[in-house]
Amino acid sequence: MTETTTHPAPVTPGRFAGRTAVVTGGVSGIGRACVDRFAREGARVIAIDRNRTAADAMMAEFHDEEADVRFLELDLSREEATRRAAETLADDLGEIDILVNSAGVVHVEGQQNSPFVENGLKGWDLLVNVNLKAVAVLVHGMLPALTKNGASIVNVSSESAFKARPYKWVYDMTKTGLLSMTRSMAAALAEKGVRVNAVTPGGTITEMHTNDAADPEAMREQMGKLKTPCLLGRLAQPHEIAAAIAFLASDDASYITGTTLQVDGGLQKLS
Repeated sequence: MTETTTHPAPVTPGRFAGRTAVVTGGVSGIGRACVDRFAREGARVIAIDRNRTAADAMMAEFHDEEADVRFLELDLSREEATRRAAETLADDLGEIDILVNSAGVVHVEGQQNSPFVENGLKGWDLLVNVNLKAVAVLVHGMLPALTKNGASIVNVSSESAFKARPYKWVYDMTKTGLLSMTRSMAAALAEKGVRVNAVTPGGTITEMHTNDAADPEAMREQMGKLKTPCLLGRLAQPHEIAAAIAFLASDDASYITGTTLQVDGGLQKLS
């Protein structure tokens, strides 16, 4: 399921037994690694994504493992559909113990970069709707279930939240905004027993970077050998980010809220 450059940390069997986790962007990349992690540690997991084809392959794999994983097809750029889905999930599940907001859009289709001078606000609506607004809509719609037993919410931001770049500036802005939203949500929901934290992954080897290659597996292997400007000198594997998210979602982090955990191989220490 995950890459071989590093070895996934040993799971803790039963750590999330009896708990329900909802993961957006759950069929690929960091989101998929989170679904893997929570399922292997006993949780009932609902993976939200718009990619039905990838979801079918994932669900077949989990069926073979007899894990309690379900899939909900949803386009998070559609506000009303997202709101209805959140409210329906809250009603159907009754309680949600973990919510991981991992879904994200980096650029508009067909355009890798969006320089401010050349393209202005192009891509603004899509990226803001998915990367920021959908998080707020989901949390608000799920509140009855999230507050029932005091859930843990983990928002997946990015190292780019700390950068100044003339391209992909809309994406960077949404990831910075997500950190502010995390702190505000933590303040608003603390009295309801809900913890809200964020992670900022560094460069991570995901399908976002490999699927467009002529040979995705060769590209994955090549990326695993890259030297990068962080203290650990390499890109992350999705399971490494998922391990940090699982920690924040667990009882081991019971006194942590409103915090941003930098999972970037020490990159920020060099800035």
